[in-house]
Amino acid sequence: MRNFSSLSVRRTAMGLALAGAFTLAGAADFAGRGVFNFKSDAGCPFAALAGGGSECNRLALDDADTHAALDAAAHTIRFASTRSYPEKTIVGDVLLQGSGRARDGQRVPLTFHALLSRSGTEWSVSSHAHSPVSGEFDDIRIDPYKVTVNEPSTERVMLTPEQIVEALARPSLAARLANVFVQVDDNRADGARDADITIGLGLSRASKSVARARFRAPGAKGRDLAEAMQQGNWTLELQALSGQIPRQVVQRDLFLYGLESQSLLQPLLQRGFRKNEKLLLGAANGKGYIRYDGQQREFAGADAAARAFLQDSFIGLVLGWQQQQPQTAKTKADGR
Repeated sequence: MRNFSSLSVRRTAMGLALAGAFTLAGAADFAGRGVFNFKSDAGCPFAALAGGGSECNRLALDDADTHAALDAAAHTIRFASTRSYPEKTIVGDVLLQGSGRARDGQRVPLTFHALLSRSGTEWSVSSHAHSPVSGEFDDIRIDPYKVTVNEPSTERVMLTPEQIVEALARPSLAARLANVFVQVDDNRADGARDADITIGLGLSRASKSVARARFRAPGAKGRDLAEAMQQGNWTLELQALSGQIPRQVVQRDLFLYGLESQSLLQPLLQRGFRKNEKLLLGAANGKGYIRYDGQQREFAGADAAARAFLQDSFIGLVLGWQQQQPQTAKTKADGR
C-alpha cells in the first residue's frame, strides 16, 4: 500500500503545438508551465478515458525556466534548466503507464511516477510506483524510457528503464525505502457497485485517515468507467479527513488536473484543505459542474479533469480499478 497523490487538464498553447509536432515526428521539445500527454506503447490503464487512444503517458513542467525534450524513438526524456533555486523545488515530472502480472495471474495496471527537483543548480529525483492491489508483479510491460538532466558540461542519467521496471515489480519495497506507507480501505457495502475508498498514512493500526474518494454513476448499466461517465450523470468526490494534507500537494494537484485557475477554488489553492472539506467534480444530464465549500458552478472542463485524475493519480487508479471489478474480499493497494 501507499501513496496519496494528485488532481489534471492541461496544456499551454505552445504545449499543444509542440505535442502535435511530436505526434507527427516522434520527437518534441516542451517549454512553459503545462501538462502534456504522449503515447504509451505499453497501453493505458483505462484506455477509453483517453478517448480510446494511447496518449496516457504524461510530462509536466512546473515553471517557464524548465524545458524538456522527448525522443520517442530513443525512449529518452531530457530535462534542462539554467535557473538556480533557493530551496528544493519540484520543476517537473514524468508519469509512465504500464501493467504487470500479479501472483494470481491477473494483469494489473501499474504507474511509474518520477518527480524532478532542483536545489540551487543541483538536480534530484524521487520516484514511486502506483498499483491498485498489493503485492509483487512480474512480466512488467512499460515503455523503456530513460530520464536525463543537463549538467554544466554533460548529461546525467537520473532513471534507467531497469530501475523503472524494478520499482514496478516491487512497489511495496520502493515505498518502504522512501519511508512512505499508504493504507487503502475499501468502503463499499456488500453488493455496492460504485467505488469508495479511504486513504490512510502510516502502518496498519497506526494509520491515520487523511482522505476519502468516491465515484458515483447511478445511471451506469455496467462497470466500464468511460461508459459510466458518457451517460452524463456522475460525480467524483474528494474529502479531506485531516487538515494536515500539505498545501503544496494540493496546489500541485490543482495544477496537474487543470483546476488552479478556477475562481471557486482560489481559497483551496491558497491554504489547502481544511478537515472534512469536499471537492466534487460531476455532470448532470451531460453538463459539467464543480462544487466546493457549499458552492456549485458550471464547469465545462469537469469531464476532462475527472478523466485525467482517474487516469493519472494513485487515488484515481484505485477508484477506477475498483469501479470495474466485481466486489470480492477487501484488497489493499500500493502507491506513494
